[in-house]
Amino acid sequence: MSTGILGDPVKRRWWLTVAVCVAVGILLPFVWDHTGADLKVYRLGGSMVLDDPSSLYDARMRDITMPFTYPLFGALVMVPVAVMPWPVAYGVSIAVSLVALAVIWRLCLRRLPAAQGWGLAALLAVTAASLLVEPVRETLSYGQINLILCALILYDVLEVRRRRRGIWLGIAAGIKLTPLVFLGLLVVTRQWRALAHASAAFAATVLTGFLIAPTAAWEYWTKLLADTGRIGALAYAGNQSWNGFLIRITGDPEGGGLAWKALVLLTVVAGLWLTRALWLRGERLGATAVTGMISLLCSPVSWSHHWVWMIPLGVALLTGTRVGRRFPVPTAATWFGLMMLAPIWWVPRRGDRELHWNMLEQVFGNAYLWLALTAGILLAAGRRTEKMPSATTRRQHIPS
Repeated sequence: MSTGILGDPVKRRWWLTVAVCVAVGILLPFVWDHTGADLKVYRLGGSMVLDDPSSLYDARMRDITMPFTYPLFGALVMVPVAVMPWPVAYGVSIAVSLVALAVIWRLCLRRLPAAQGWGLAALLAVTAASLLVEPVRETLSYGQINLILCALILYDVLEVRRRRRGIWLGIAAGIKLTPLVFLGLLVVTRQWRALAHASAAFAATVLTGFLIAPTAAWEYWTKLLADTGRIGALAYAGNQSWNGFLIRITGDPEGGGLAWKALVLLTVVAGLWLTRALWLRGERLGATAVTGMISLLCSPVSWSHHWVWMIPLGVALLTGTRVGRRFPVPTAATWFGLMMLAPIWWVPRRGDRELHWNMLEQVFGNAYLWLALTAGILLAAGRRTEKMPSATTRRQHIPS
């Protein structure tokens, strides 16, 4: 006797996946705003490498005043994008980012016991649903590379049996410097071989930049690297970093100053302590996600689309916290629901209106920071999910 669609678990999963994809297809056009603005800047960088790499950091486009702000190696990576016609380049950017998003979810779901047995249907469903998550949809809309870098780093850090681990991490850091914080994860967990690979790969990217355009590379590393004015308005609500928070809470557009440096130091120390603790108790996804949070909180500018690390952090809450293991569905719904609703955009913004927020607006306007801190506290309080290795075998438990 046929059990029908409702009686067949496999068919139910695929019908659910289809329903999710249809719903996302209906909703996504209403939140798609930016039509590749950042990708145009990337194409500018790639074009300058081909035409005049020495003028890379002085070049501007007519309709977009933002300069290229990444290392010279990042511009070299963008050369293929520069030679494509614009519609093709934007389409390829979205397609590659979607693949990266699926990779992120694949790596996360492998560490989520409740997802075992769901197979491809679950992967497609969560990948589609996460297109509505604010950092993801902003990354795709801007033509950003955040999902690609996140996927590279997760793969390089979590796949611990690979002999050449660390190379992709070093390359990611050579494109955009914030992944350098993951070298801290390798240090506190004593993964010396991966650290050597990552350091060598990063050094190779820096050397490549000097070989292509020595003057521009020297200008970047000695002068432009510390110039946050090239990145944009620091007070803007989209800047979800400690620096942005301090600027908004104090009303001082010049930056957080000494208070910011102290907060950065505290975040790095506490974050790496938590990273090591999570790694040692078997929560490698949580350790990696927390390291991503360190980079976001401590960077002078962390635009909301940089916060794609909230995906692995959300999954880590389900595996590494008491509340996540006891109430997985409400926890996931709350976490990813807030990331879809994005309270940071519920408040007055632009034109330095952020400098005059009241306390309630500060709560909503800095929501990503509060979510990151809450996740860190819950993970720190969570119990180990697998048996700790003994003191004599712990060094073998952490790959070198």
